[in-house]
Amino acid sequence: MKTTQKQINDSKIEIIFEFDKSDVEPQMEKATQNLSANVKIDGFREGKVPADIIKKTVGEINLYDEALKLTIQNAYPEYAEKNNLWVITPPEVVITKFVPDGVSECKVTVEVIPNLNLKGYKEKAKEALKDKKEVGVEDKEVEDTINWILESRSSFKELDRETIDNDIVEVNYDVVVDGKNQEDLKALDYKFVISKEKSFPELNKETIGMKKGETKDIDVTFGKDFFVEALRGKKGIIKLTLNKILQREIPELTDDFVKKLGKFENVSSFKDNIKNGILEEKKMKEEERIRLNILENIRKDVKIEVPEVLVNKEIERMIGEVKYKIANMGMEFEEYLKQIKKTEEDIKKDMYEDAKQKVLNILILREIIDLEKISVSEKEIQEKSQQIINDISYQNPNAKDIDMNTVNNYSEEILKNEKVFNVLMNQ
Repeated sequence: MKTTQKQINDSKIEIIFEFDKSDVEPQMEKATQNLSANVKIDGFREGKVPADIIKKTVGEINLYDEALKLTIQNAYPEYAEKNNLWVITPPEVVITKFVPDGVSECKVTVEVIPNLNLKGYKEKAKEALKDKKEVGVEDKEVEDTINWILESRSSFKELDRETIDNDIVEVNYDVVVDGKNQEDLKALDYKFVISKEKSFPELNKETIGMKKGETKDIDVTFGKDFFVEALRGKKGIIKLTLNKILQREIPELTDDFVKKLGKFENVSSFKDNIKNGILEEKKMKEEERIRLNILENIRKDVKIEVPEVLVNKEIERMIGEVKYKIANMGMEFEEYLKQIKKTEEDIKKDMYEDAKQKVLNILILREIIDLEKISVSEKEIQEKSQQIINDISYQNPNAKDIDMNTVNNYSEEILKNEKVFNVLMNQ
């Protein structure tokens, strides 16, 4: 067997296989078995027809053709593994020369992950590191976080008086347009702060002066940006019932309060914990910013064309994420498209450059992994996989049927990428 490889473009190659008779003959028995399944001859059970009769029935040419195809099926993957080809598309196989008593030729065309020919990537990383900033935490950031925690754990006291501006109210309402109830807009036990309601701004003024149990019909006009497109610009009526007038009671920050939140000895240790948490988050964000800058610096000198098949796969992954998030919001994807006045194809076009950049980042990391001979142990992979499974189970206790092979591959990728950045950021 003789092979010749030709580069068609950055990611597409053509492999010419030349087989003589001695290369093909080992597959003749298997070829005979394959063809015998379709041969029916009186006096012989199906699949039990002798080889010499099969040969006479199907013909030597057809038998050799089948054996040649089997030879190609074995030779191509062996060649790909031996030459370390990272194949990204199924092979296109064409028999270009068929000579049973001589040399037959086969052309295999396939797309592979291209070689980026990275040079000076460590120097480019050093340049990006010059922009790294020291991060700190201001007292106001700690105070704002504490205030948010206190407000999130506040309770409500019901008031017996008329409503005034900035009161918190709980209401029920129906929305009527052209004499028809809009069931999708109906609200029960809906809370809002008077002066801060945005969906129906008319409620801010019209609820002032109402008492518990009172009802009121309020004229509304649906704005140009209202989330139901069919109602934009129309007029309607909100049939409102005021359920409660509420006053928020924010808990006091004390040692007893913080002890209920976690393993905190006192307010001081609670504040320290918050400060450290904010600091760690800032450090992570700054490190992520520098990592992206490193990749951007390296990308500038990469001249190859990113394989379209990889870009399209990344776009499909990204659009899948969008659909998942929209579904979690309780909205149909088609309704979302109507609201933003775009088609799915429009969104994919918007994603193209971002997807291309993400794919190129992955290819850069992969090549550096090879150049630096970075590896991870089975123990590291298992520990990382267990961490991922624990996180998934914590976020979704009903998660099951986890594909461990997928998790392990993902863990290996994360660990190797981490080691790449350790090399680049700790020179």
